[in-house]
Amino acid sequence: MTDRRRINGPAEGTTPPVFLTSSTHKPVIKRSPTTLRKIFLKTSLTPPATGSAFLELPTPSNPSTPTLKLTASVYGPRPLPSSTTFSPDARLTAELKFSPFSTPGHRRGYIRDGVERDLSAQLSIALEKSVDVGKYPKSAIDVFVSVLDCEGGLGDAGDGNDGGVEVGLMGVVAGAISCASAAIADAGIECFDLVAGGVAGLIRERGGVVEEDHVGEGMEAGEDISGARHGEKKNRGIALVLDPSPTDGYIILAAAAVGYMAARDELTLVWTKGSMGREGDGTDEVERLVDGAIAAATSVRLVINEAVKERLLLGLKEIGLIKEKAGGNDGDIVME
Repeated sequence: MTDRRRINGPAEGTTPPVFLTSSTHKPVIKRSPTTLRKIFLKTSLTPPATGSAFLELPTPSNPSTPTLKLTASVYGPRPLPSSTTFSPDARLTAELKFSPFSTPGHRRGYIRDGVERDLSAQLSIALEKSVDVGKYPKSAIDVFVSVLDCEGGLGDAGDGNDGGVEVGLMGVVAGAISCASAAIADAGIECFDLVAGGVAGLIRERGGVVEEDHVGEGMEAGEDISGARHGEKKNRGIALVLDPSPTDGYIILAAAAVGYMAARDELTLVWTKGSMGREGDGTDEVERLVDGAIAAATSVRLVINEAVKERLLLGLKEIGLIKEKAGGNDGDIVME
């Protein structure tokens, strides 16, 4: 007897379709190693939240290549439950979550895994030093960052790292720091300074030309890339790259991500990966990496300033405190 309350599946098994990936596509790098990618940053896009922001990197030349897109929402300061022990400072918590469809070629689960918990802890460390938590006793400030799309390089199977250092997670953390800091400012929470995230990496170069991830162009398959660090350079130097991307095709020997407050000249987060030492001239590669990441974060800070300023001027204009100059086409404004 057939169960009419149940929709039975096919009697024979089916084979799911398999789609070809774009892993064979060779990246085309059209920017110099010291040039940062343009950033789109917009605030106040989530009405229910106290403050919000959206960050997106430009779409690469190949439409099938993913890019970084994430959104941040801030709720608070809001009072803690009456049963909670009194706290003279606000409690800031940050949570970073990848959307199930965010990673190319790999679908993530709905429950937070170890990677997301680790990134959430680093995000919380980078942000809590910038917020004046003493102004909000017995309060909670919750920051939620959702990654809508990322560039890969997260250490998942099929990323095709080819022996280099993965910088995908570092790029996500740096973008989350910048986006969350803009959302905190949009929420009107008092801060000591805004935090900007920056990433820098060390790559090999030959004859002044930066090497890409092409096996057979000066590198045999299976060659140990760490040999260039221990005196076996063979006319290969180490070049610094700002804002590296997993889609650029570089073989990254080491990388660093920082959270930097430019006005106070303070670091709130330092994360390094890879093998680092001293170069032939005695320069410490760790300092070179951190300085490069700080330079990248300083440039990102300018974007955050403009996004926050645009929202502030729009709010003042809505309440009638400022107005545009009569007959002016230059966008100047004057206070009432």
